[in-house]
Amino acid sequence: MRAEDAIAVPPTVADGRFDAFERRERAVWEAVARRLGLPRLDRICVELAPAEAEPPPPAAFARAEALLLGDGDAAILVAAPPPERRALVADFLARHPAERRRLAVASPREIRRALIERWSAALTRRAVRSVLDVDPDLSAAGRPGARPLAVMAVAAASMLAFALGFATALLAVWIFAFLLIGLFRLLVVDFAPPTEAPPVAEADLPSYAVLAPVHREAAVVEDLVAHLAALDYPADRLDVRIVVEADDVDTRRAAERAVRDTPFDLVVVPPSRPRTKPKALDFALQSVDADFVTVYDAEDRPDPDQLRRAVAVFASGPDDLAVVQAALETDHLDRSRPWLVRQFEIEYAVLFRAVLPWLAARRLFLPLGGTSNHFRRDVLVAVGGWDPHNVTEDADLAVRLRRAGWRAGVVASTTREEAPLRPSVWFAQRTRWLKGWMQTWMTHMRTPSRLHRELGLADSVLFHLIFAGQILSALTFAPSLAIASLQLIGWIAYPLGETLDGEVLALAAIFAFAAGMLSAWILALAVSARRARRFALPDVLTMPIYWCGVTLAAWAAAFDLLRAPTRWNKTPHGEAERRFR
Repeated sequence: MRAEDAIAVPPTVADGRFDAFERRERAVWEAVARRLGLPRLDRICVELAPAEAEPPPPAAFARAEALLLGDGDAAILVAAPPPERRALVADFLARHPAERRRLAVASPREIRRALIERWSAALTRRAVRSVLDVDPDLSAAGRPGARPLAVMAVAAASMLAFALGFATALLAVWIFAFLLIGLFRLLVVDFAPPTEAPPVAEADLPSYAVLAPVHREAAVVEDLVAHLAALDYPADRLDVRIVVEADDVDTRRAAERAVRDTPFDLVVVPPSRPRTKPKALDFALQSVDADFVTVYDAEDRPDPDQLRRAVAVFASGPDDLAVVQAALETDHLDRSRPWLVRQFEIEYAVLFRAVLPWLAARRLFLPLGGTSNHFRRDVLVAVGGWDPHNVTEDADLAVRLRRAGWRAGVVASTTREEAPLRPSVWFAQRTRWLKGWMQTWMTHMRTPSRLHRELGLADSVLFHLIFAGQILSALTFAPSLAIASLQLIGWIAYPLGETLDGEVLALAAIFAFAAGMLSAWILALAVSARRARRFALPDVLTMPIYWCGVTLAAWAAAFDLLRAPTRWNKTPHGEAERRFR
C-alpha cells in the first residue's frame, strides 16, 4: 500500500468542514508534513481487526502518535510526531530518504478516530462484557427470570392480603418499613451543604476525560458542546469525547458540526446489543487515559469550574474516595415549569441538596446520579466500568464500588438539566429508573451473605432502604392511600377485625402512612428554606399525587423488567425553555 492510497477525497472549505480550530489543526500538520517531506492524510482508511483480538491499551488511543497500515513491504506508518520528536524524524529521513514512501503524517485526532474504528469490534466485545469479565455475579446480564415475578407477587399478595384481612405479619412489616423511611427523612432534615475544598494549584491539576453520550439528540448537541467548551480546565489536560451511535445519523451529523471548532473528539459506537448508555460509555472508556473521568448527559450545563472543584475534593479527601457527585437541578423558565416539572424540582433538590450530602458527611453508602459523577479512572476500570445490561448504571455502579471497598462523596457544584414537560415522557423515564433500581437490587441480592459481608451492617441497611424500600413504597403507595382513605370515610372495614389488637395495628398502619407523608413534607420544606427559589406550599402538599404516578410507573417497570430488561426508554430533550443558554 502506498501512502497516497490511504488518502480519501479531501474535504473543501465550501462544504463547511473547516472552521477556526480545524483550519489551525490542518495548518499545523500541513507544515509538519512539508518539513518532513511526507504526504498528509485527511482521512485514514483502515481494515477492521477481529472482535476476539486484544485492542491496544488506553494510552495508545490517547496519545494517537502512530498507526500502521498494511503489512510487509506494503506497510506504511501514519504518524503524528510531537514537537520534541520532529527533529529526530527529520534527521532519520535525511539519512534514510527511501523510507519516505513508507511514512505519512496525520493529525492525532484523525489517527485516534482510525484506531477506534480499527478496533471497534474488539472494543464492543469488551464493552458488552465489561462487568461480566470482572465478576459475573455482579452483572445484570440475562433475563431476571423468577426474581422480578417473585417481587411483584409478594407486593401484590401483600396488598391483597391487607385489603382482605389476612396479613397481620405482613402489615407489621409494612408499618415498620414506612416508619423507617419516615425516620430516615427526619434524620436527613439535619443536612448541611458540602464544604468547598481548597483549590489545587494549576500546575498540579491532573488529566481529565469528559464523556458525553448522545443518542437521538441532534437538537441539543450543539448546546452541549458549547457548555463543555466553557469548562475551565487546562486544555493540555482535558480530553472531551462526544459519544454517538454509528446508525444515529442525525445526531452524528449534528455532533460533527458542533465539534468542528473545538479540540473535542467524536467517538462512534457500532450498533450492538444491548443498546444502552452504559455500553456506549464502556466503549469510549477504553480509549481514554486520564486520571479522572466524568459523564455528562446531552442536556447538561455544568458549572464551568466543576472539574477543578472535583479535583479539590479528591485531593483533600480520604484515600478510599473513588467518586464524587455534583448536584443536579433544573433550569426551566417559569413558563416551562408546569406542576410536573415543579414536582421534579422538589425531588431533585431533596436528593442532591439534602440526602446525598447527609450520607456523604457520614461516610455512608450513597446512590449516584446518572450524570456529573466524577471518578478515579483506575478504580472505575478495576470494577468493570458501567454495567451495559443495567438501565440505571449509576445506581448499580455505586453499589459495586462500595462492595469493592470504595466510597462516594459529593462536590459543591451544580449541573443544570432539563426535566420532562410531558407526562408520557416523565412516565417512560421513571419506568426506566425504577426498572433499573429493581435490576440493581435483584442483581446484588443473588448472594445475600456476600453482599452483606462486603457492605457491612450500616451500608447493608441503607442498601435495602434505598432500593428495596423505595421500590416497595413506590409499588404500594397508591393502593395504600386508596385503602386508608376508604377506611377513614368508613367505606370499607378495618382489615384486621374489631379486636383490640386489630384496631391497634390498623391505627398503627394509618399512623405509619401519615408519618411517611409528613416526614416527606417536613424534609421538602427544610430544603426549600435554604433555596433562593423556594417551593410553593401547594406543590409540597400535592407531592402524594405525584407519588401515585410513581406507583403506576413502578408497576410498569416491573412488567417491563420481565419483557425487556435492557430496553432503554429514551428521554427526548430540547423541549423546555431554559434560563441559561
